[in-house]
Amino acid sequence: MRPTLRRITALAALAACACDDDAGMVADAHLAVDARAVADAMPDDMPGAMPDAMPDAMPDAGLPDVMPDATPDPLLFRFTAAEADPAARDYLGRQQAIRHPGAPPIGQLVVYLHGAGKPNNCGSRDHGELLAAEGFHVLMPCYAADYGVGNCGDAIGACRQEAFEGTDQSDVIEIAPPESIERRIVRGLRHLDGLDPDGGWATYLDGAVPRYDAIVVSGHSHGASSAGLIGQLRAVARVVMLAGPLDGGQVWLDRDGITPLDRYFGFTHTGDGQHDGHLAAFEALGLPGEPTVVDGMAPPFDGSHRLVSALDVVDGHSAVQASVLSPMADGAFVYAPVWRVLYGVGE
Repeated sequence: MRPTLRRITALAALAACACDDDAGMVADAHLAVDARAVADAMPDDMPGAMPDAMPDAMPDAGLPDVMPDATPDPLLFRFTAAEADPAARDYLGRQQAIRHPGAPPIGQLVVYLHGAGKPNNCGSRDHGELLAAEGFHVLMPCYAADYGVGNCGDAIGACRQEAFEGTDQSDVIEIAPPESIERRIVRGLRHLDGLDPDGGWATYLDGAVPRYDAIVVSGHSHGASSAGLIGQLRAVARVVMLAGPLDGGQVWLDRDGITPLDRYFGFTHTGDGQHDGHLAAFEALGLPGEPTVVDGMAPPFDGSHRLVSALDVVDGHSAVQASVLSPMADGAFVYAPVWRVLYGVGE
């Protein structure tokens, strides 16, 4: 993992934040600091992040490419959906995938979904590296997350399902199969198998469909809500929702799903303006346990699947995902033990 992410001294201002709200808007702010530092330090999926044509960044002309981290162990792959699937026409930011050859493999793939918007780099590299260091394979696809959930009225679940499957579910959006999350998982894994033949990516495919029993579906903000819905539609190994779900009062939160609820986990921060909505969604979904504050508490946090932090942070919405905005102490993420519980490390 990048040492301290070249963390910006004192975080001079709040970084851009991809957030869901009732209108599906995305808040966008910028740090008034050295541009090169911002490009390296800010979470990859934030719409306000600097473009990648920076001295320390990966050149666009080299895609697809394999970029080792500062240490030789983690392997980062970046490629557009069009490189994995010539039929892809939209949401062509750089998809990211990470594995850690030095970590004992868990035998599970985390599909990590970014927040609202249309980012240049999809997902959080820092969160992906943390998971890869635990032994997961990690794939972070680009997908339709810019339609504004408020435009979906009382059928947000239909919008999310269409973005996932590429089937006609909603009159608000029109997502073709090559732009769907599900197809991008399949084509992304095939592409990675070609880029990294010894990486084991193809083990998460069962012919032309993902092997969901070995897949953890996870996400941040908009991606957290979509992860929750995907768990209802497919029998996945686990669902991990960070700063989400929201979608208050939506029918999909109350319906029975395929993945058992004891495989669902959520993490929210009291400093997030959407915190109360997250708690309400945890309740509507029926997540096991009661809201439990993890600060100063030892894992597994009374076995609750509704985890909460109240630490003093710059941005509670972004803090629950590993990034420059997540708290650190002695060079390590404070929430690392929380994420291990959420993702089932060591179970």
